[in-house]
Amino acid sequence: MEHVEVGSRLAPGAAARSRVYQLLALGFSFPDQDLFDAIRDGVFADALDAAHGALPWASPALAGSDLARPGDTYDGFEAEYIRLFDVGPGGAPCPLYGGVYVGDRMKVMEEAIRFYDLFHLRLTPRLRDMPDHVATELEFLHYLTFREAERRAAGDDPTPLLRAERDFLERHLRRWLPVMQDRLRRQDTLPFFPALVGYAVGHVRADHGYLTAELHGG
Repeated sequence: MEHVEVGSRLAPGAAARSRVYQLLALGFSFPDQDLFDAIRDGVFADALDAAHGALPWASPALAGSDLARPGDTYDGFEAEYIRLFDVGPGGAPCPLYGGVYVGDRMKVMEEAIRFYDLFHLRLTPRLRDMPDHVATELEFLHYLTFREAERRAAGDDPTPLLRAERDFLERHLRRWLPVMQDRLRRQDTLPFFPALVGYAVGHVRADHGYLTAELHGG
């Protein structure tokens, strides 16, 4: 699933939510040197802080110090990502696949694919683009919120997209990210990873609350 660039001619609240999901998907992706440099230099944390500050609900300022602490070297950062999230089938302490945490993985993946199919989206042919991978799910929410921002800017009704966003959060990320966070708490690891997961859990929870209120006329 490919990223959608968030432009300026969009409803600002939905655009900020879309940008947060885009950055979270990037943060959970397999790291390359450019991502490591952006985290270490504070570019990633600054971008997330800017998007966070434009969210359409009252929220404390983002404490981004640990989001700029990926360790001393790219090789060490990559190795720790692999150890935590990516070692062999069933071997990682904190896999990034939602189906690992909430029962029958095949059913979880099939349900995710049904959501993607509803919006005529297809996974790109890369090994890591599994339907229940956290980055894939976050990219999907980035896409939905981007389309919502377009609809709002055009004066169109965003309700169908709001329902899709809420339902997808309820059935996927909101169910399993906190479980992964609990596992991660038992790991002695670089500060960046607990900070990223903690922010993702908090954002998913807050966004679900926002969507619920919007759909009930709050």
